[in-house]
Amino acid sequence: MYNPFPLLTESILNNRVWRGKRYFVRQSFLRGFSPGLKASFLLRAYAATEREQALTHMAFIAHDAYAYLYDASNPAHFAKLQVAASQPAGYRIYYAGKEVPHWNPSNEYDFKIRRYILSRHPRWWTQRGRNSIHVGLCEEWGELLLKLSFENEQEIIPFDEIEK
Repeated sequence: MYNPFPLLTESILNNRVWRGKRYFVRQSFLRGFSPGLKASFLLRAYAATEREQALTHMAFIAHDAYAYLYDASNPAHFAKLQVAASQPAGYRIYYAGKEVPHWNPSNEYDFKIRRYILSRHPRWWTQRGRNSIHVGLCEEWGELLLKLSFENEQEIIPFDEIEK
């Protein structure tokens, strides 16, 4: 499975807290799991003013037994976040920012995306230098999404949809 998210580091953690991120939502993250690991998690940060969004995120992942809301202003919670940033043995903890890093799909994913577009959007015809289909990654509530745009149309689908 493709995973565009970076591992959480102390530098990322400290930078986010310094920039006003207070709430960190933890959830299970299958895209980051590999053999030999006990578990992999994804952390998403929210500013002090985004508490409601963090709670909405928690409600969205309520089925996840590992879901947890950290408050970085709580010293005990911050200490746990620092442990997570140290990447303890047997675990991988990834960080999802608002923006997913720039993505150039591999040939395999390029083919899958083209096949998806041909089957679902047969009217999306491009001409060199005139119009194009824009493809990007985004994240919402910890889920990796694929954003497809053509002229005035847009579709956002779970990334899993093209991996089938």
